[in-house]
Amino acid sequence: MELTIFSITALISFVGGMVILSRSGARYGRSMAVGLLFLSAAEIFYILTLHQDSIAFLRFASFFEMASAGAFLLSVTSMESGLSRSKPLILWERRLLVAACITYGALALSFPLQTFTRDLEGLIRIGWIGKAQAIFIITSAVAFMWIMENIHRSSTDDQKRILKYPMLGVIALGVAFLLMGVYRLSIPSIHADMIMLHSLIFLVGITFVIFFSIRFKLFEMDIFVSRYIVYHSITFLSIGAYLVAMGLFLLGVQRLGIRISFVGLGFFVFMTLFILAFILVSKGARDRLRFFINTHFFANKYDYRKEWGELSGYLSIAFNEKQIIHVTAQVILDSMYITELSIMLKDGSGFRCGYAFPTQFPNRHISADEPLIAYLERHHYFLRKTPPGTGDELWEKIVTEHQDFLDLYRIELAVAMMVENRLIGYIAVGRENPGTPYGRDDIDLLTAIASQSSAALMSARFAQELAVNKEVDAFNRMSSYVLHDLKNAAGNLSLILQNAPNHMDSEEFRADMIETISQTLGRIDKVMSRLGAMPSREELSRESVPVEDIVTPLLSKLDPRFGKSIVTVSLEPGLCVRTNRDMLERILENLIINATEAVPEKGSITIRSGRDGGAAYISIQDNGAGMTEEFVRERLFKPFQTTKKHGTGLGLWQVKSIADQLGIAVDVENRPAQGVKFTLRIPD
Repeated sequence: MELTIFSITALISFVGGMVILSRSGARYGRSMAVGLLFLSAAEIFYILTLHQDSIAFLRFASFFEMASAGAFLLSVTSMESGLSRSKPLILWERRLLVAACITYGALALSFPLQTFTRDLEGLIRIGWIGKAQAIFIITSAVAFMWIMENIHRSSTDDQKRILKYPMLGVIALGVAFLLMGVYRLSIPSIHADMIMLHSLIFLVGITFVIFFSIRFKLFEMDIFVSRYIVYHSITFLSIGAYLVAMGLFLLGVQRLGIRISFVGLGFFVFMTLFILAFILVSKGARDRLRFFINTHFFANKYDYRKEWGELSGYLSIAFNEKQIIHVTAQVILDSMYITELSIMLKDGSGFRCGYAFPTQFPNRHISADEPLIAYLERHHYFLRKTPPGTGDELWEKIVTEHQDFLDLYRIELAVAMMVENRLIGYIAVGRENPGTPYGRDDIDLLTAIASQSSAALMSARFAQELAVNKEVDAFNRMSSYVLHDLKNAAGNLSLILQNAPNHMDSEEFRADMIETISQTLGRIDKVMSRLGAMPSREELSRESVPVEDIVTPLLSKLDPRFGKSIVTVSLEPGLCVRTNRDMLERILENLIINATEAVPEKGSITIRSGRDGGAAYISIQDNGAGMTEEFVRERLFKPFQTTKKHGTGLGLWQVKSIADQLGIAVDVENRPAQGVKFTLRIPD
């Protein structure tokens, strides 16, 4: 039993000392770590003393005890704000402690019989050097306990809340040192029971010091303990402790002489394991265990990296409002210790319920005039149990006059969902399962989740609006195509109407008029059937078409537009292109109409076709005013951009759009004040 206690004390002292020594950024932290390591060495030599029954190992143990007490004294002296400012004091204290340990070691080696010796009865007696060591330990223990108490007394309330548990550990160490020193002075002998007693007290003290140093990151320690390692460690330790308790119970029953039948013993073992399994599978028990670990083992209640990462991952695959609200609620329910949750979203003049758990509300819509809404717009969060400050009349009005509203919508903590300082909704949670009041960690977590979800909601809404705008834009483009085609058809009919009074008696004119009206009506029928929508590249049918069969009928149809202009046509005989006949005709019609509108009254228009390398070409050239270089470079082929007074700016945009779908290149040769030449290059 003694060996077990000494081994556990030595192991915990060593591990704790190494952790603090490796992770502490403060000098007093490293001094505390050295004291724990010296204490671990003392416990090891006590083990050797009992195992080997040798006084030599006891002398080494007393040396490390003395060094440990000195290190603890140096640590708390460096911690005390008043003493730590005196650098010479710290320096001389360190020198005196080192000198005292060296002196004791030298005397113990020179006069071993004056430290510890064994008498004829087998008892271990203490000499004057051993008594001097006891006086040193008593003095050091009283000093570092007094300094630690002074540190606690001069601390703020928040600091006292953190320091009170480590202070208990330091006091426990001091009590162990005092007990050991006083015992050795009053009873000049050493017993194994006394050594085991102060080792047990050491075990309690170092456990408090190490645990709460890691828990509150004392000694400026940069240390991270994984929650999941703690979860699993606590689980295994709990299972082990439970089974050990049951085993001790059976052992106690056996020692008391109570006889249990085989059936009773078997049923007891079964029920023990069954109850253990019930505890392990119980979600409530697991949640309470997780809550206890998060609130007692870590500075922060939540693992913000985990919650933030989970929510980011879920939101990356959520594309609409319903999905975003659902994944947000799921992360909150998995992270916080709650069973009541609601998410309200702004809808017109009020707020509608986007999510409610575990049941929906009787009234799924609340007015924007509710005081809670005004409060959230101002403070961004509402905490029912804790006022934000003295004299907040709005908060007092909510918790006193609107209790029914808070109870109906299960609101203990509410956090605003803000976008550009506009309230678009809020997240509200009910009471926490363990019954503890909400604190800063809960507010921070819910605020971060609300912020991220608000941004995702606005992105989804913007995406939806963008999709609607694209549909409107597509409709406008389609309307532009229809408008331009109808404009060309109306132009042909307008020319016939203008010439009819003068040429109606001509049989040839009447034949041309009927032909033009027929073609125009056919054109309008095509526009109506197609509604001006551009077919996709895959929907365009292609065939081999002679260029002459497209250009000649088109010139005949557009003849009334030429007026007194001179039209020169030079087409390569037998030239064929593989394309969509109707689409190519629309391109040529737009280019020729543009040329007729650009040339003066007796201008010239030249239309040529031929082959250049691996492609056929068709060019339309005029001798009009041309365009500016800036217009050609910046605005040509863009919708609603024109140089004509009454133009729509859609003709060349339509030409480029159709040409891109057909795979036709459109080259422009612009000569300001001399005209423009458009060339269509149609690949084989």
